[in-house]
Amino acid sequence: MMKKVNKFEDIEALPMPDVVKAKLLEHLIEPFGDAESTKAFWDEIGTTLYLIEEADTDESLNQQSEADQHFLRFVTNYPEWVLLLNDDGCPWLLAVAIVTMEGGGVYVCAPMNSPTFPVVKLSDQVEA
Repeated sequence: MMKKVNKFEDIEALPMPDVVKAKLLEHLIEPFGDAESTKAFWDEIGTTLYLIEEADTDESLNQQSEADQHFLRFVTNYPEWVLLLNDDGCPWLLAVAIVTMEGGGVYVCAPMNSPTFPVVKLSDQVEA
């Protein structure tokens, strides 16, 4: 089932390959310089990361709250950027959309082989 994280420190517990998690953390921390600054921003501004898992389907995503579905659609339709978090096995993608004036964002992270609508649509926009 899709996971939703609102606390930066909870990313460590997400069920994903370690090499992908390391790349994910690197990309999340980069704009802020270090993990403490990143955590402070997430706490203050309200940032969310959705992890779409391999077992997820469009049907399972449609069972999420209306607010979560809205944010998934927003990131899918208006990503600031879409990156490939390369893994030797299955590659993963990371997309973000800025949703508040303060710069709060919504991230979507998922394996590229996910058949879900957000991944299928975002995979066309991955930056090399």
